[in-house]
Amino acid sequence: MKVMGYKALMALGLIGTSAAAFACADSSCYPRWKLFGGGRGCEDRGFLAPGNDTRTNLNFLIADKPHKLPLGDRYPKPSYGTAGYGSVFLDPYVQRAAYFGGRNTKDGDGPTTEAASSSQYEGTRCGSYERGSAGLDAAMQANGALPLAERNAIAAARASAEVVCAGNGGDETRPARIKLWPVMASKPGQEFLRYAQASDAFYADDFPAARDGFAALAKAGDPWVRETAAYMLIRTEYAASQSAAIGEYGDFEAAKVDLSAVKRGLAANGAYLNAWPTGRYSASAQGLVRRGLWLAGDYAGLAKQYEYLIETADLGHAAGGDLAFEIDNKWLFNPLAEGAKPQAPTMLAVQDLYAMRTELDEGGDIWREPTLTAAQLEAQKPVFAAQPELFSFLEATHALYIGKNPRRVLSLVPDDAKKPSYSNLAFSRQVLRGQALAALKDRNEEGFWLELLGGAKGLWQRPTAELGLAMSWERSGKLAAVFAQGSPIQESMIRRELIIHSASPAMLRTAASDSTRGQYERDLAAFVLLLKGLSRGDYKAFAEDRKLVRPGANTDGYMYFLPDQEGIPVGLFTKGKWADGYNCPALDQTARTLAANPNAVGARLCLGDFWRLNGFDDLGGLDGLNKPDELGGVAGLFPGKPSPRSAIYASVIADPRAAGPDKAYALYRAVMCYAPAKTNTCGGKDVAQGQRKAWYDQLKRDYPSSQWAKKLRYFW
Repeated sequence: MKVMGYKALMALGLIGTSAAAFACADSSCYPRWKLFGGGRGCEDRGFLAPGNDTRTNLNFLIADKPHKLPLGDRYPKPSYGTAGYGSVFLDPYVQRAAYFGGRNTKDGDGPTTEAASSSQYEGTRCGSYERGSAGLDAAMQANGALPLAERNAIAAARASAEVVCAGNGGDETRPARIKLWPVMASKPGQEFLRYAQASDAFYADDFPAARDGFAALAKAGDPWVRETAAYMLIRTEYAASQSAAIGEYGDFEAAKVDLSAVKRGLAANGAYLNAWPTGRYSASAQGLVRRGLWLAGDYAGLAKQYEYLIETADLGHAAGGDLAFEIDNKWLFNPLAEGAKPQAPTMLAVQDLYAMRTELDEGGDIWREPTLTAAQLEAQKPVFAAQPELFSFLEATHALYIGKNPRRVLSLVPDDAKKPSYSNLAFSRQVLRGQALAALKDRNEEGFWLELLGGAKGLWQRPTAELGLAMSWERSGKLAAVFAQGSPIQESMIRRELIIHSASPAMLRTAASDSTRGQYERDLAAFVLLLKGLSRGDYKAFAEDRKLVRPGANTDGYMYFLPDQEGIPVGLFTKGKWADGYNCPALDQTARTLAANPNAVGARLCLGDFWRLNGFDDLGGLDGLNKPDELGGVAGLFPGKPSPRSAIYASVIADPRAAGPDKAYALYRAVMCYAPAKTNTCGGKDVAQGQRKAWYDQLKRDYPSSQWAKKLRYFW
């Protein structure tokens, strides 16, 4: 018995979210901006890598197989949780939507009776009831020997029998089944009635009655009744086998599966496929073979079915996207299947990549070592005899990620960067070579990435090659090339990271003025330029740089999530709030005053008020570098160090030349940095509560008549 086609996937009912939970769709995910994917993160890379979710690696390999229906070639619209991926990173859900999304089955493509389908009972056995009723009606109409009165009576009885599905098919207290069925005189009427009664028993969990009813129709005269009863006998046995294994809360206990019922189900499965190899339900029945093997605990057989499906089936269909999820859930990370090793290359390659993963905790300490040795990998070579490039890729991956031997990678993966296009495997091989060149600081690395861009046409391929090139340029002192006219670095999220963390003032001015780029990127460049200029004391440049803020620029947004917002609030530098009690002019005047005298007390306090009133206290992540091995982790080219708001108040408090009203305001603000939660919202080093009390006491003692002394009630 062999599995074929996407219909089998739809009908199987095994497909679901991986219990292994190796993906992360958490909205707090922020990608690690590097090519090296040796450990699990919340993002996957656009090529085969040990740190990728196993479903992502599997779908990359599945996508390389021939398909009758073409796979998708557009990036899906990002969700809130994946907005930071750009087109560089992905997860298995993004990948599934890109490759397989939008290909819903045509009407009539799926099973036409009790096989699984969408309905008000979705997710339960009763999900097929409505479509099964339609199939029954059509079959009765097609039988010319069935009297009209009997047909109507059976249809009415079937409709009444739907009461067994009340409570969405899973309510233990659902209403009782109907007890009075009509009497049929004709032979076709008796067969259709017997089918309806067996179906009623199936949905009511009366599996012995369902089994007897369907089995009795094995020699029915009506071809639809005969075939459909044979198919429903498979479903009955599998449903009966697991009825005791499903707990109150949906948990599954394999030890409680009725293996005798599974054996009968597999026999019925084989009998149906032998009798109707291209029948109405053959695709569903082929998929149900996998359910039977899973229930039987035959994981070696299940692996063979999966490999056959991967290699031979048409998976360019929406349901094909679920295959990797099913394999991940039911086989790869099923603890009961640990002893069953795949003997075909695709699934073994996915297992091998996972076994090469090194897991680090947040402190950088290893908590999971790779489990695949070079000798173990070499022993698998016969399995990959028909796919030598996949095997040499695995060897090279092991050499780079575990052996730390980039030179061996170069010997295993020849330079093939000038191809016009790449499969996922071929592209992954070349990315691995690029990583090895980077590790060796090879002078040819830049040229390699530039050549690879030409053929990197598949989803996630060009942005991946751009990331490699951008990292090369950043580490070789050529960062300006990223922002030059005609730059090959077109991926906005790559440019965003460099704008935020690495770019010099001149690069930011170029980026903010580049009319060929989107408004988001230009506004972000202007925002970072003005923010870093003011926070680092480059007040003289502010007047000219302020002209980069376009009329009508956005002033709204949440500073904490600033880089992930569609609109950057760069308009705050021209139309923000300037004062709420302390007398401050507009920001441009404050900047001019500080340009003339950086120590001007009032202007410094007004700059602090600008940061406070416009939400800059909540802004994080724009003044530091990424980790050293990531993009944006090497070249911080904006001169100077940022001065936090707390430093303004501390310097005024310590300034003997500061006037009384200014010093009183500085004392008030220094204490209020910790209101109301006793946590520092002004940046810089925290000060002890004793120091805050000292400031409070000084304000009350030295400036008792000031509005600030009267307003401050606690020292927080």
